[in-house]
Amino acid sequence: MQIKEIPAAPEFDMFFYCEVAGENRIDRDLLEEIEERWERWAGLLKAHLLTNPEGGAQYVFLFMDKAVEDEIEGIWQDSPTHGLALHNLAIAMVMSAAHGLIPELQEGRCAPLPKPGKAMLDAFDKLGLTWNKEGTVNRQYAVLTPYPYSDGCDICYLQPTCPKAALER
Repeated sequence: MQIKEIPAAPEFDMFFYCEVAGENRIDRDLLEEIEERWERWAGLLKAHLLTNPEGGAQYVFLFMDKAVEDEIEGIWQDSPTHGLALHNLAIAMVMSAAHGLIPELQEGRCAPLPKPGKAMLDAFDKLGLTWNKEGTVNRQYAVLTPYPYSDGCDICYLQPTCPKAALER
């Protein structure tokens, strides 16, 4: 798998953040903190295009640096409410970057998670990451999905456990 770092430009959208957070408003102090963290964390968002040279398949892989996870965990210990707000911010940031790269995701479509083969597992290893059999990497805030968009339930690794798929049955 070839790995190419690509630019990711997440755009803060207060309505999207509120949707992710399950909130209908944000107080001024939290909004100021969110703005400061968004600007700082944007530099800790990693974006890669993974390309299988044999089959030509491509995937977008976005993830937040471990420093963001550690920062949120530290805040969570002091204030679960505040930690949850920043947890939701990290999710919104990764998804906003995914939306920018794959516009179909803005329409509410899922980002199907492909089942990684050996080449993809080797790519994770080169990036210093580990794939877990549950369908995650060892980064809490991450998205891996085919690029360009590939309509997805039938190719998604999480299909048997997807709550959205269960609702649609």
